[in-house]
Order: sequence, then structure tokens, then C-alpha cells
Amino acid sequence: MNSRLLVAFLCLAAVAPGCVIHDNDPGYPGDATFRWTFGGLRCDEDRDIKGVNITIPGEVLDRDGEYPCQANGFDGIVLHDFVPGVYSFTIEAVSWDNERLYYASGTFRVDGDVTVSVDLTPVGSPPSFAYVSWLFPANNVSQSPNCAQAGIASVDVRVDDGEWARMDCSRGFGSNNVQTPYLQPGTHNLEFVAIDSQGAPWYYYSGTINTQAGTPTSFTASMWAIGGASIRWDIVAGSQTLTCSQARLTNVLINFRDAFTNELVYGIFGDTHGCNDAPVVYEFLKPGRYKVEMYAKGSDGREYLSPDNGPFIDVVAHQFPGPNSALTVPLVRL
Repeated sequence: MNSRLLVAFLCLAAVAPGCVIHDNDPGYPGDATFRWTFGGLRCDEDRDIKGVNITIPGEVLDRDGEYPCQANGFDGIVLHDFVPGVYSFTIEAVSWDNERLYYASGTFRVDGDVTVSVDLTPVGSPPSFAYVSWLFPANNVSQSPNCAQAGIASVDVRVDDGEWARMDCSRGFGSNNVQTPYLQPGTHNLEFVAIDSQGAPWYYYSGTINTQAGTPTSFTASMWAIGGASIRWDIVAGSQTLTCSQARLTNVLINFRDAFTNELVYGIFGDTHGCNDAPVVYEFLKPGRYKVEMYAKGSDGREYLSPDNGPFIDVVAHQFPGPNSALTVPLVRL
């Protein structure tokens, strides 16, 4: 950066905001370190932020003042070689579509190195967000076990099928809470996955939250134990076993029907996978007994269906069968 000396009386004569004022004290030159947050959020807590733009009147900044939100794990930027003086700045965070999301302005004084901590404010309508926390199912006690008792190290959180954010379990357990990114007022999908110290998922929650403009919502998710299943299929036509190509199949729809409630895990449309994707591994199923139901339709119009009488599969909490333990389901041509 090339800092430039400006005469104070010229700045005053212009009657313009954002001037750089150098007084008669020699002072010391220095670097300006900007640290930023966004309504209290870090860069990795609001994945909508593409970058941060800084403007300092009277200064020519590297990259025209356009910087990534985070570099090498640091939420900020170091700007070098300022002469002594008082500087004004504006700073904005922009989305991947270059829409302004957050904004702040202020001043800082250089007399040696200086750190400028800025919490940018959301632009537009009043912010909508939620404070969320989590609880785990009781194990032979009346209270929800804490993170250590439940064997949980971290919790992955995401809103509206966005990027997952991993947090230390204790940050959102019980009376503690974490703030979601700023959201449009309305209904939003929310997911939690509790992870043990080995990286395995143990508990899960999926549901919705409602947010209102200007009024934060508090929400506690009661997570449930999860287990897994692994599924593969044989395509059968009469006495022959066909390949996906021979059967002219592109996709296969998989579903699990609860043997006791008759409810379908993936709704009436099922979970779609490529015909050649087998085996398919599931990790977020509630423990219980399920009938596996599958359907496929070839490009020639022929339909394939799993048998009416099963097969059934038992999902056990905290057990996750891998690809080598996949249950084989026949897909029979009608």
C-alpha cells in the first residue's frame, strides 16, 4: 500500500467526511490489522459471505480493497505501511452474488501498529435469527446426559441444507446456545448431528424453526439416537439377473417403512440413487424394524419393484453397517 501525506487544512477546507488527518506530532508509522465479525458471527458461521471490501479514503489498497473473509484461519486482514495519522474507513461484507450483506464504518489512529476490531451490522430489514441448543436422550436417568456423559465431542449444524458448521458440543448444550446465521423471516429447516471423539455420528435431529424480523427465536432440539443400514440390489427378470444397462435403469428409489407405525422415512417419493451406486449406506435412521421398499422404471417403460413381503431390516442405535454388510434387495420386473 502507498500511504500519502495530506495536509490537515486541505481536508478541513473540503468539508468532506473520510479524510486522513496528519497532525504536527511525528508519531510512528505502522500496520493496521482489521479483525471482523458479522453481527457476532465468524466467517465460518455465515457461509453466505464471499469476501470483505474495505475503503480508506486517500489510500490505494492492494486488490482494490477486496479481500477473502478468512485467510489461513484468520478472520481479517493486515494492511501495511501507514504513516501516522487518523484514518476513516468503510467496510462491507458481500455475498457470492456481490450483494452487500453487512456494513460498518469508523476511524482509527496510526501511531505504530494498530488493531481495528469491527462487528459489521446486517443491512436491509431487521435481522432474523435463532439461538439454538441441543439435548441428548436420557440413559437410565431422568435428566439429559451432558456431552461427556453422552460421549459426544462436537455437533454439526446446518440451516436450510446449507454448509455444515462443526461446533464443540458444550457450546450449545443445555442452557448454552449458539446463534444461527442471519435468515429471512419465516420457516427454516434445521439439522443437528452429534459426533463422538472418533468422528462417528451418534445422535441426530431434523425439524423446522420459525424466525421473526427483529426478534430472535430460542429453540432447543431434543436429539435422538441413530443407527445405520446398507442396501444393495439385484435386478431380476424371470430367471435372469440383469445389469442396470440391460434393464435400462438410471435411478432407483429406496424407502424404509416402519414395521410398527407404517410410516415411510423418505415420504411417498423415496430416496433416489443412481442404479450403479450400490451399495448405498445410511447413517441417520431411528432405531427400529423397517421394511425395505424399492422401485425403478426403465427408459423402455418397464417397472421393477421389491417384494411385497420384505425384506425387513433392523436398525440398532450406534451401529452402522458398512458397504460389505449390505442387505441385498431383489428388484423384480413387473
